[in-house]
Amino acid sequence: MKVAAVLLGLLCLTGCAVMDADDCAHANWRQLGERDALDGYTADRFGKRAKACRKHQFGADQAAYESGHAAGQRVYCSAPRGEADAAAGRSPAALCLAPLQPTYDQGFNRGLQTFCRPRNAYEHGRAGSSDPRTCPEISRLGFEAGWRLGHEVYELEQRRQRLLNDAAAQRRRAGDDKLKPEERQQASRRASELEAEANRVRSRQREVELDALSLPR
Repeated sequence: MKVAAVLLGLLCLTGCAVMDADDCAHANWRQLGERDALDGYTADRFGKRAKACRKHQFGADQAAYESGHAAGQRVYCSAPRGEADAAAGRSPAALCLAPLQPTYDQGFNRGLQTFCRPRNAYEHGRAGSSDPRTCPEISRLGFEAGWRLGHEVYELEQRRQRLLNDAAAQRRRAGDDKLKPEERQQASRRASELEAEANRVRSRQREVELDALSLPR
């Protein structure tokens, strides 16, 4: 079920870029344009939608789409949205062009003041997020230092979980009455080795976490 939900989410992120026949038959092109803009897409997205509908023998209303997109663009390209995008570690929105760009950029630059702090960079990296490289030069080194520590904690946690999962699998083998005694003993030894390695990884993780406490907030 979780896998299915993830796949469904990915399909939704492509936002009906691939529209089925029913979507095309009942499309409100102005609403689609506005929704795409509010989702941060440029007006180029119309081409993908129109191509999908042509496959189903339906046309597309570019004028209505662009009208809706312009309306959504005016809402999206605000200072608060720019600040939110920057604070979340997102890249500047490609659809915010002149004359809306200065307002959006003003908010985005304000959001960078929060996002580019070393401690926030550490949390960003620890969550497994990539470095968006949006921070200005003046705060770049501090951000990278925090992000590297956070990303190391993240990678160590991923490794520790893999070790624990492998150890659990070996523990199950060790308890399997269908296996030979020597196979069960071997599985038990391997489980102990994996658990010991997971403990060593956790120790390293704690060292990095302690280092991160000195990061400026």
